[in-house]
Amino acid sequence: MTVFPYPELDSEKTAQYQAFPINLTRMMLHTKGLTVPYLWFAGSFRTATISAQVREQVIVRVGALTACEYEVFQHRPEVLRTGTSEELLKDLLDPRHQEFGDASLTALIAYVDSLVKNIGAGQSELDELRKHFPDDEVAEITLLAGTYVLCAAFIKSLQIPLDDSPGDWSAADANLGGGSSDD
Repeated sequence: MTVFPYPELDSEKTAQYQAFPINLTRMMLHTKGLTVPYLWFAGSFRTATISAQVREQVIVRVGALTACEYEVFQHRPEVLRTGTSEELLKDLLDPRHQEFGDASLTALIAYVDSLVKNIGAGQSELDELRKHFPDDEVAEITLLAGTYVLCAAFIKSLQIPLDDSPGDWSAADANLGGGSSDD
């Protein structure tokens, strides 16, 4: 149960909700003029430079670190679709798990962990990440992790319940003018 009721849907809010009809979108409709820009912004990571797999691994790790079940629920199908195994997903969802057998993934997760725990990554984690990712991807990873910390705060503070099923990402891409990078 949410902290306060979802807003009533007039024709304008119904159209906005239909862009990505999940509980998060519905609660965001309480804001004036922010829902579609936020959805567009968050969706823009789907066509960013970082790979779809890195994107989804970052998101589920942020969900685990912030104890935001909603983010994990929504992104579980996507992280698996991008090639992350069930076993690796289990490790990503365990905040105590720090070593991933791949130097770039270990650096990525150490950076995300530091960023989330400290609201700003440590220099050593940044330096290690830069050994594996170019600066534009480091910037995207940083912005992505921060975006999903913000999203987790909104979801948890307003106690948005899980949807009956994860959102339809291909429909969201079509409705919001995005598109998935499937590399």
